[in-house]
Amino acid sequence: MRRVLLLLLALIPAFALAGLPFEATLEEMAQQADHILIGHVVGVDMVDGRGKLITDPKARTGPGLTNTIRLRIQVKEVLASSSKEVPDVIPVPLASHLHYSLGQIQEAHAGDKELRLVLLKGPKFVGIKPGVFLRPLSDKDRALQLHAAAHP
Repeated sequence: MRRVLLLLLALIPAFALAGLPFEATLEEMAQQADHILIGHVVGVDMVDGRGKLITDPKARTGPGLTNTIRLRIQVKEVLASSSKEVPDVIPVPLASHLHYSLGQIQEAHAGDKELRLVLLKGPKFVGIKPGVFLRPLSDKDRALQLHAAAHP
């Protein structure tokens, strides 16, 4: 019995951290970014594992589910990009392992017009870590410096 309790106590931190969102510093984000943009959220949508659009606001994400919530980012300015063309609107996936409903995220971003720094990677324009891609505009100069140093 004692061994079981010790094992459970050892595993609690791992389980507790499993549901936390990912985090990244500005330095990590800027150094790993292929695209540094200025944009704002113009919508929220959800797709299932086959890419089919889901409109039910009660539809959820989380472990065992294949749904992905995406923030639709309207690009206002391209500051740096490895791509020849950057789409005007980019659907950027959030972390699908977290328990959220489509309606919950739509409500959180309703009327959101704030311009932000958007740091993405790869040809599919995804977050540096799942769901980690937005920074305040005040980070712009430092992000560009860090990015330039990492991408000579």
